[in-house]
Amino acid sequence: MATRTPSRWVVERRATAALAGREIRRVLSLWTQTLLPPVVTGLIFLAVFGGALGDRLDLVEDVAYVRFILPGLLVLTVAGQAFANASTSLFQAKSEGYIEDVLTSPMRNWQLVAAYLSGGVVRGWLAALLLALIALPFAGPVEHVGLTVGALFLTGLIFGTLGVITGIWSETFDQHAFVANLLITPLALLGGVFYSADRLEAPWRALTRFDPIYYLVDATRGGWTGINDASIAVALAVAAAAAVALYAVAVALVARGWRLKP
Repeated sequence: MATRTPSRWVVERRATAALAGREIRRVLSLWTQTLLPPVVTGLIFLAVFGGALGDRLDLVEDVAYVRFILPGLLVLTVAGQAFANASTSLFQAKSEGYIEDVLTSPMRNWQLVAAYLSGGVVRGWLAALLLALIALPFAGPVEHVGLTVGALFLTGLIFGTLGVITGIWSETFDQHAFVANLLITPLALLGGVFYSADRLEAPWRALTRFDPIYYLVDATRGGWTGINDASIAVALAVAAAAAVALYAVAVALVARGWRLKP
């Protein structure tokens, strides 16, 4: 009896699922390194800023300060973890030399990017979910679950894909750390996580509104508390466009084999 050869689509799907599963298992098996630290960090921020400033800032935009800052901390958690996981995975694959095995697999370029992206996205979402569940008794209920999930979904896609691009670009650990330390962290801290942009004087208000993370924070805050500054529709549309553009760049870099092939 003749053995039926799997179709190309089946082979591609299995290869993509195998690589994505490896990335996700890595996140889950190393949970003390991938999930616990960001959750503890988020809780420390929540306790220190909420405890220290909560008494002095009783209400911010008509909501309790702890409730006000939690959505921003969720965005920081998703962004930082999605970026770190995707960039680290690709950087290690290059430095340890097994990226060539991945490139010779039957996956298409967009599938390879999706597989590496999946680990970062799952890591960011799980860490944010744990943080939200622990903080829920102190920060109150979610007003619009769909909006909150959608904003965090786009955050994971954007920064996970940026992590893939950084992993492809970086050839040394210093280059790998440069983007996280000198780009993502400053943008995150200036993105309105701990303050309302409407309370700032010029030119700081305008500078905050130029920060792309501000719109993700604002959309997530609108979903959690029902209060936001900018247009939710515009924020989500711009975030979706950024996610698509970054994904296209990542696929193009893989297709060229830039800094991936010897």
